[in-house]
Amino acid sequence: MEEPKIMEVGNMAATPSAPATEIADNTLVRTLERLNTILAAIAERVALLAVASVLLIGTFNIGDIILRNTVGFTFYGRNEINALLVAVAVSTCLPIGLAKGAVLSIDVLARVLNPTGRQQAIGLVGLVVSVFFGLLGYRIIGVAHNMALTNQTTVMTEWPKAPFFYIVGSAILIASVIQVLIALESLARSRSRWTLVSGSVTLLVLAGIAYVTLAFLDIVPGNIFMVLVSSNKIIFSAVAFALMWVAILLGVPLGVAMGLTGLAGAAAMIGLSPTMSVLGSETTGFVTQDALSVLPLFLLMGAFANVAGIGADLYRLCNALIGHIRGGLAHASILACAGFGTLTGSSVATQMAIGRMGLAEMRQRGYSVELASGSIAAGGTLGQLIPPSSALILYGVLTEQSIGRLFVGALLPGIAATLLFMGTVAIWVMIWPHHAAKGDKPTLRVVAEASKRSWSVLLLLGLVLSGIYFGFFTELEGGSVGAIGAFLIAAARGKINRATFWNTMGETTSSLAMMYLLMFGTIMLSFFFGIAGLPQSFVSFMNGFDLTPMQIILCLIACYLILGTAMDSFAMMVITIPIFVPMVEHLGYDPVWWAIMTLICMEAGQISPPFGLNMFVISSLAPDIPISRVFKGCWPFFASTIIKIILLLLIPGLATWLPSTM
Repeated sequence: MEEPKIMEVGNMAATPSAPATEIADNTLVRTLERLNTILAAIAERVALLAVASVLLIGTFNIGDIILRNTVGFTFYGRNEINALLVAVAVSTCLPIGLAKGAVLSIDVLARVLNPTGRQQAIGLVGLVVSVFFGLLGYRIIGVAHNMALTNQTTVMTEWPKAPFFYIVGSAILIASVIQVLIALESLARSRSRWTLVSGSVTLLVLAGIAYVTLAFLDIVPGNIFMVLVSSNKIIFSAVAFALMWVAILLGVPLGVAMGLTGLAGAAAMIGLSPTMSVLGSETTGFVTQDALSVLPLFLLMGAFANVAGIGADLYRLCNALIGHIRGGLAHASILACAGFGTLTGSSVATQMAIGRMGLAEMRQRGYSVELASGSIAAGGTLGQLIPPSSALILYGVLTEQSIGRLFVGALLPGIAATLLFMGTVAIWVMIWPHHAAKGDKPTLRVVAEASKRSWSVLLLLGLVLSGIYFGFFTELEGGSVGAIGAFLIAAARGKINRATFWNTMGETTSSLAMMYLLMFGTIMLSFFFGIAGLPQSFVSFMNGFDLTPMQIILCLIACYLILGTAMDSFAMMVITIPIFVPMVEHLGYDPVWWAIMTLICMEAGQISPPFGLNMFVISSLAPDIPISRVFKGCWPFFASTIIKIILLLLIPGLATWLPSTM
C-alpha cells in the first residue's frame, strides 16, 4: 500500500487530508513570520546605525572639550542638541530590543504551562506590551503635533523640536506593531490546540486588552476606571500595587507592568484624558534630560572595554602583583572585578569577563570551589557600586540627583567594599589555609609586561573620574571621553572589525531597550503614587510606630535585604524608589548617602540565596559546580556586605565627604 505523501507547510507537516483550519493557521503563521522577519531586519539596521551615531556625538563632545580648553570656543547649545539626538537614537533601539526580548521579567508561567499554554501566554503578554508602547507612541506623536502647531523650539539654538519627537513617537509605535505581530504569531501557532478553557481565557483577555486600548484612545467610554477607585486612595494604591505584582508574576515585563499600573491608577483618579496628557508630557520631558544622555555613552564605554580584553589585562596585572600569596588569586579576582567593573558598570559583564579566567586558574591551583566561586560572585557586585555605574546613572535620572555627585560619592564606599571583600578572603585562608595554595613569586619581567598592557586602561579610568571630580568636564563629556577612549584602545589592539563593532552596537541596543523600558514604567508609577499621596501616607504610617529616623532607615534596609533574596536588584530599585526616596528625604538624610546605601543593599541581594543573580552566573560559567557550594561560598561575603552597611550607617561621610568638596 502506498504511503500518503507528506506536504511541508511552514514549520509543520500535514497530510493532504489535514483540516482546512490547520492549513489556514499555517498560512497565517508563515505570513506573520515573514512580516516579523522583514520588520525586525529593518529595525535592527536602523538601531545599529543609531547607536553608532552616539559615538559621533561623543566625538563631537570631545572636540568641544578641546576647543573650550585651548581657544575658549564652545559650540552654542550643544547640550540641548545632544539630548534631542540621543533621544532619537535610543528610541530607535526599542523596536529591535523588544523583539529580541531585552526586557526584565519573571517567567513563572513557563515552568507550569505546557508548550501550547506557553505559546498562548507569550502571545497575550506580547499584546499587553504592545498596548503600553502603542499608547506611549501615540501620545508622544500628539505632543510633537502640538509642538509643531505652536512652533516650539530649543531655547538656545532655536531648532524646531517637533521633528525629533515625531521620530521618537514613530519608533515607539513601530515597537508596538512588531510586538503585535510577534504576539499574533504565537497565538496562531497554538490556536489549533486550544482547549475550551484556554480558548475562553485567551478571548477574555483579548477583549480586556481591546477595551483598555479603545478607552485610553477615547473611542469608547472609560467609566470603568472611575468605578475602580476606592474612597480610600491608600487602599486603592495597595490593591493596584498587588495587581501589578500579579501581572509581573504572569510574565508581563516589569517596566510594562509598572507603566500600565500607573496609567490605570492615574486614570481612575484624574480621568483618562488628563492621564494620557501626562503620559506624553512626562515622557517627552524625561527622554530629553541632559543626565539621560550619559547612559548610552557609558554603556558603550563598557562594551568596548569588554571587546578590548581589558578584563584579562587587569586580571593578569593583579595576579602578577599579589597572586603568589595564599589566597592571592581570590584577591586578584576581586581587584580585577573592581577595576573592570569601573569601566563597564555592569555586574554580569564584570563577572563573565573575570570569572572565566579566575575560576579556571583557581581550580587549577587547588583552591576550594567555595572560595573560588564566592570571591568572583562577590567581586562581580562591585560593578554596580564603583563609578561609572549604570545603576548609579539610572538612580540619578529617576531621582533627579546629580550623576557626577553620585559617581564621586561612590568612590570611597567602593574602595571600602573592595578592601572588605579582600579582608574576607584573608580571614578565610587564615582559618582554612588548605582552601588556597601559595603560588610562585613572579619575576619583574612578568610584572612589567602585565603593567604595560594595563597602563592605557588605568589612564582612561583616571581621566574620566578625575575630569568629572575636578570640573574639567561634565558627566556627559566624561561619558564621551570614556566611550571614545575605550573604542580607541580596542582599535589599537586590533580587536575592532566589522563583526565585533556591530556586535557591540547590538549589545548596547539591548541594554538601552531594557533600561528605557524600566524608566518609562517608573515615570507613570511614580506619578500615580504621587497623586495618590502614597509616599506621604507611608511616612505617616511609619511615624505611627513612634520610631526614630535611624530606626526607620534600618527598617528600609531590612526590607531591601529581604527583597534581595527573591528579586532582581534593578527591579527592586526601580519599584521602591517612588516610595522609599521621598521617605528618606523627609527624614532629612543626604540623598547621595541613601543612593550609595541602596546600591550596597542591591549588592547584598546579588549574592544572597536563593535567587542572587551572581551565584547563577557562576553556575553558568562552571556547570559542574553544585549551586549549593556556590551558596556556601557566598555567605562570608554576604556578611562582609552587612559590615559595609553598618560602616555607612556609622560613618555617612564615606559617601558624603567627597561630593561636598566638589
